[in-house]
Amino acid sequence: MADKRKHKSASLGCLFWIAFILLVLVLFFFNRKNISMVLEKTGAMHLITGKETPGEDAPLPAGQKIPPIATAADDESTEPQADSTEEPVEPATEEPVAEKPADTASEPAPEKPAPTAKPAVKPAAEKPAVQTRTATLFFVTIDSDGRVLRKEVTRDVPRTDSPLSETLSALFSGPNGAESSKNLRSLIPNGTRLLSASVKDGVATLNLSEEFQFNQFGIEGYLGQLAQIVFTATAFPTVSSVQILIEGQRREYLGAEGVWIGTPLSREKF
Repeated sequence: MADKRKHKSASLGCLFWIAFILLVLVLFFFNRKNISMVLEKTGAMHLITGKETPGEDAPLPAGQKIPPIATAADDESTEPQADSTEEPVEPATEEPVAEKPADTASEPAPEKPAPTAKPAVKPAAEKPAVQTRTATLFFVTIDSDGRVLRKEVTRDVPRTDSPLSETLSALFSGPNGAESSKNLRSLIPNGTRLLSASVKDGVATLNLSEEFQFNQFGIEGYLGQLAQIVFTATAFPTVSSVQILIEGQRREYLGAEGVWIGTPLSREKF
């Protein structure tokens, strides 16, 4: 009986120690961080592991810092707190790297646009020739005795719908070079313009500008300028006489000498 009790007591003692060891292991597993920190702090870690921890006087390896002592608040924190004494480190600036030119040999050369065909240049259309007609004009010459003589000439003038007006405009422009070489001249005052012209019942009504009433050659000049206009106008078969108007007004006399222009004038008046 005594042996059975001793054996039972020994079994209970073994179970107790096994339970105690398991309890210590469980506690150690859940508190291994705190236990390891306490062992390191008290210096007992080197007794267990046989390694020495660097002291305050022992130099640390280059770049290694003393880890802060963990507390219960540190265990609950998910992010480590930055050391307030640590100076901020400026990020290293990267030097710009020169870009290498693209390998043009590997890329196809851009295609040049196909030259566009130039439009064919059309030859300039020839201007139609101006149709002309032969007009009869009357100028004067002055002989050695001072007499004023009428001279008939022909000239090509443009063919228009107003042949009388075109012929009188050519008369008012005076003799051309070939006519002047034959001592032909005009007694119509310079600057005289034809304002309008109409033909009715054989009478050509010519409205002239005010310059027509001033002639420096006296009565012979007035008769000469009237004769030039009347003979040139009556060269048309539809005109038998000419009525002169000055600025749209009918006047009885022309100039201070009193040359009559109040009624239509025919060639028989000269």
